[in-house]
Amino acid sequence: MKIRIKTAHGYLSFQPDGRLEYRARAGAWEELDVEGFVLEPDPDLHPPVLPEPPGPPPATTAAYVAAIKAQCEAAGLDLTGPCGAFAITQRVAWGLRAVGIGLVSKPGGNHCQGYSVDYLCFPNGDGVDLLGDAGGRNTPQWAVKPNEFTGQDRWRDPIQP
Repeated sequence: MKIRIKTAHGYLSFQPDGRLEYRARAGAWEELDVEGFVLEPDPDLHPPVLPEPPGPPPATTAAYVAAIKAQCEAAGLDLTGPCGAFAITQRVAWGLRAVGIGLVSKPGGNHCQGYSVDYLCFPNGDGVDLLGDAGGRNTPQWAVKPNEFTGQDRWRDPIQP
């Protein structure tokens, strides 16, 4: 098994004369070959199984967005303002995570917790506007915007509500 040791100063570099140095990038001198070392999974450790939130079956439709909004209203969630709209968007994204949909990073403007309050995106670059008048009436919609996000640097994993 080959390993590299990276610290706050860089990669630990083992020089032929026995000296240790730090390098910004890893190369041949920054790699250790540990023979006979095998990592085995701990049978007692299991990742937690997260329960599925109750609600309508996921679908890429305005009807699904409307059902999630109705579920939020029935639960008494405050849907006003940017974070109210994001409560709907977050739940829609979580329900559709299996199809690869993600949240959109939006550090400025109309956002909540650093995410767009009414917009999601797919890995292929298509965007989806799912709320009209976000934070106000929160009108459910499913308006696909092809190739809206060609660079996926703003795509983020959905967050469990």
